[in-house]
Amino acid sequence: MSKKSASSDETLFSGRVYSKLRASAREAARAAFTTSVSPRGRSSIGEVRVKVKLTNAVDEILVRRGLLSPDKVRIYEAIALVDTGAVRSVLPAQVVESLGLATLGKARAVYANDSGEDVDITEVVGIEINGRRTTEEALVIGSEVLIGQTVLESLDLWIDCMSRTVVGNPAHPDQPIIKIKACFVSNAAPTISRGIVLS
Repeated sequence: MSKKSASSDETLFSGRVYSKLRASAREAARAAFTTSVSPRGRSSIGEVRVKVKLTNAVDEILVRRGLLSPDKVRIYEAIALVDTGAVRSVLPAQVVESLGLATLGKARAVYANDSGEDVDITEVVGIEINGRRTTEEALVIGSEVLIGQTVLESLDLWIDCMSRTVVGNPAHPDQPIIKIKACFVSNAAPTISRGIVLS
């Protein structure tokens, strides 16, 4: 059986189509990873940022006890970097000062390059993202607000990598859900542990 060979015109045509497809794929990849520049002028390829409202939680307690007027509660709004590689959230010193937060002590922070240092920990700060709110202590370091895993988990928020946004867990988009689990250990009384549903 003789093999049919393609004509030089067909080979040329298929070569052009292949080249166009490769160029198109390169262009699509380039568009997907186009560098966007943050307001501070830094490259933000692959970064996820979200609007966050920070509140001095101690001020809020004083309002509830009638010891402070609601308009005196210190609030700070920022576009925060979301970092799933960080366990705790981070606030720069100037934000801590603006919120009037006291520092409670020190904690050891370890960076991606394995270097570490002792940094201050703030008293409780209110953190609101996408209408969901939690409170926690934060580390004092760096030059921008950074949201870590503990906030994402307590607010039941996910990272949408395609749109580079923070969204509510699709299983329960209206509000964060906290599941209480009972763990039984052989013939011992049950111990209760709390966990966030991350289905």
